[in-house]
Amino acid sequence: MSLDPRVPLVLAASAVWETAAPVNVHQIARRFAARGHPVLFVESTGLRPPALSAPHDLKRVAARVRHFASGVRPGGDGVQVLAPLALPGAGSAALRRASEVALALQVERAVRRLGFEAPVVWAFLPTAVSWASRLRSRALVYHCVDDYAGNPGVDRAWIRSLEARMVERADLVIASSEVLGARLREQRKDVQVAPNVADVSLFARAVDEELTEPPVLATLPRPRALYVGNLAGYRIDAALLDAARRAVGEGSLVLVGETGLGDTAGAPAELARLLAADRVTLAGPRPHAELPAWMRHCDVALVPFLDNEHTRGSLPLKLFEYLAAGLPVVARSLPNLVGLEALGVQTAHDAEGFGRAVGAALAEPAEARIARSRAARLHGWEQRIEELADWIGAVVSRGPVPEVR
Repeated sequence: MSLDPRVPLVLAASAVWETAAPVNVHQIARRFAARGHPVLFVESTGLRPPALSAPHDLKRVAARVRHFASGVRPGGDGVQVLAPLALPGAGSAALRRASEVALALQVERAVRRLGFEAPVVWAFLPTAVSWASRLRSRALVYHCVDDYAGNPGVDRAWIRSLEARMVERADLVIASSEVLGARLREQRKDVQVAPNVADVSLFARAVDEELTEPPVLATLPRPRALYVGNLAGYRIDAALLDAARRAVGEGSLVLVGETGLGDTAGAPAELARLLAADRVTLAGPRPHAELPAWMRHCDVALVPFLDNEHTRGSLPLKLFEYLAAGLPVVARSLPNLVGLEALGVQTAHDAEGFGRAVGAALAEPAEARIARSRAARLHGWEQRIEELADWIGAVVSRGPVPEVR
């Protein structure tokens, strides 16, 4: 049974609403609002105290205070947004409990103001377990999209304890990759897996339309290797990016996105040197809607992740966005990224293999991009949203949760 569109949703998000790099919680918020659901997007309060030495953290604190003053605000696309104040992962147990109570009161007040009755609470962070039960929800869903205990600067034991409570209490647990699902199934067996997918109607434009080449790209020689995403030292392997730079010869390495988001001690020296190297263009963040044009005018896409606790559970949205745009992909050989050769994903364990894979990708025929984009369109949000609505609808109606397809 699909979830009734009249059922309100409170999303305990893993991000803020305004961002140049929307993630799965943004897609879910917008698409469930389009189904007719009243949606409240509760912005993440973070998992660690802000670092005063990190410019990104200071900007986020300033934005949070500004948005908090405006209360519940319209986010567009039928989504209402709340920017609560809390103390993320800070201080003693007593201080954490006080922060949790304050956060719960803010969410309760917003839910009452919006007139939500018995909403579904859909949590993308385990920290929401502290307030979800206070809302008298008709169901609690935990949607695990990352192994946040592996993030830098967080209290690992605290995050693990919150997640254990969340998994125990949730009516439905969803993981965004098989690796995350396997870890959660150590606690309960009925975890569903819903892999990330792409906005294929947006990214397929890179193949279907004659999109204008971005001016920055027009000045750069080809071939062009492209990475889109956060250039953070805790997840990016500078050696892999450098291998790609060397593999394109006299071409270009193009980096689109934020730099250092989540790093608490600045960029590692290896990444800083890479960003200053020849034939590397740091383009900064670009609006999501512009990314298909960047992908159309590049030749190979990269997922140059480190192999660590944080990345081993990752199945990044960018992978399917690259594929929908027709680009061959070269990625670090991580558990969720192997076995995708049929879609055009080549993996490598080290920098030498990564460079060879980039060279092989550059040699593929141009028509391969069209076929790859067609295949990738099976991995879109339209089908995924209806699967999620079916799973939650079954829980709300107290029926059995459908099996994973």
